[in-house]
Amino acid sequence: MNRKLALLLALLICCTLVLTSCSNPLTSLWDFFNKKTDTVEESPQQVQEETQSMSEISVSQPEDSRAAVLYYKDNEDFLIPVMRYMPKGDLGVAKTAISAIIYSPETAEDLKAAGLTPTLPMGTKINGAVIRENGLAIIDFSKEFLNFSSKKAEELGIKAVTYTLTEFPNIKSVEIRVDGKKIEEMPKGTEVGPELKRTEINLQPVEKAGEKLSKVVVYYHKKGSGAYSYFVPLTKVVSGFENSVEAALSALLEGPPEGSGLKNPFPEGTKLLDVQVNGGIAYVNFSEHVLANQGNKAAENAMKKAVTLTLKEFPAISKVKIFVNGKIVENTDGVGADEYISVPVFVNFYE
Repeated sequence: MNRKLALLLALLICCTLVLTSCSNPLTSLWDFFNKKTDTVEESPQQVQEETQSMSEISVSQPEDSRAAVLYYKDNEDFLIPVMRYMPKGDLGVAKTAISAIIYSPETAEDLKAAGLTPTLPMGTKINGAVIRENGLAIIDFSKEFLNFSSKKAEELGIKAVTYTLTEFPNIKSVEIRVDGKKIEEMPKGTEVGPELKRTEINLQPVEKAGEKLSKVVVYYHKKGSGAYSYFVPLTKVVSGFENSVEAALSALLEGPPEGSGLKNPFPEGTKLLDVQVNGGIAYVNFSEHVLANQGNKAAENAMKKAVTLTLKEFPAISKVKIFVNGKIVENTDGVGADEYISVPVFVNFYE
């Protein structure tokens, strides 16, 4: 009897504890058996599509092929230099290069992944081409060359022909003819000079003109509309500089125009403290702000590539060494490492 009484008292005590600690015992029991493992909710982050940079691609040149730098355009009407290997054929190397920037459904499909398009009108044919001893290349197109859709397209097409041909060391200037005749003005109003030369690629408008004006070419990274990213040359007008190398790097640090889709790889506040060129080597000294992305391989590579591509525009420079506050950065292979960086052979490559 005593044992039964003890069990009854224990049961009453347990029930009392449950009723006093829980507002709804049935709910508590349900929650207990359906309890889920606690999870930590991560803050939502924007998923960015990984792209391969055409500036980092390296492919061995196949036999029976030619290497040429071709100029295509992207969706924002920037001219983009791209090195490609093209099969050797009956055409000369200059004709082969120009043929590769003429629009056709096949060429457009080939460039789709890169987010680029050919620059010359569909149906354009090359009647002939000759390179004179003085470096003048005369290229004769069929009448379809005149079928650009707009004045902007004309300007890009003429520059694409000029820049593609003058990539060859034996060509210094270009004369364009249509069906054997020299042309002075295109149908949409673009003027065509007798000798076209490399100048003002992707020229940016000048807001305020100062003294001692000069033009420099700088390079910024861009995510294209395709699966690749690439570097874009930009011509900027600068003023007040005696040293053209200093002018170019200072213009680079200013960053690209807003809304251009181009990226400034340098952290905010980065300043150029000094630059000296000696024996073909450019010694570049940045402020400590340049280390804000230290350890981020992609960011540091983009900075180094932007610097070396910009300095590639100066034939006297073959290598670059970067300092931070006048010193080498220890224990790193990033910006400021104890290394001499060769200027790139090409800007972008597309297989």
